[in-house]
Amino acid sequence: MKEHMGLKSKSSIFQYLEYLEEQGHIKKDKLKSRSIEINNLIPFYNVISAGKPIDSLSQQIEYIDVNSFIKSNKRNCVACKVSGNSMESYGIFEDDIIILEKVTNYNSNDIHAIQIDDSEITLKKIKLIKDEIEIFGDHKNFSSIKYKKDRIKILGKMINLVRKY
Repeated sequence: MKEHMGLKSKSSIFQYLEYLEEQGHIKKDKLKSRSIEINNLIPFYNVISAGKPIDSLSQQIEYIDVNSFIKSNKRNCVACKVSGNSMESYGIFEDDIIILEKVTNYNSNDIHAIQIDDSEITLKKIKLIKDEIEIFGDHKNFSSIKYKKDRIKILGKMINLVRKY
């Protein structure tokens, strides 16, 4: 490691490892030598609306460890706590935590965090129609709405849901 990183002494490696542990990026087992566990933490945001859109994602409040339920690239993921009931028919309830993956392309019938007119952010199922995107929520509480594609920014695709009981 010392040669690979271009360092002059092994003690520098130990300092880097201590720093990574202090920052919460790795965990060392005190009872085993040379044991390092990488923490797969992603940003956790306080709330994402599944009802009336909100102005923006709330401030990041902490990190969440996603080792057990994300198989994709964790560096492109964020977690959000759901607020509202407009996604209940899709099995997404108030206070659920959703995992969003930042994507460059998107498909109809996937659930996405979308930003409307560069301000409001909401969680909805989408359908692509030529130059429009139609958004869907709970059929009992939310009528679908069509927007021109240039008014919608896709922030991330929902890839997982975490529910605490």
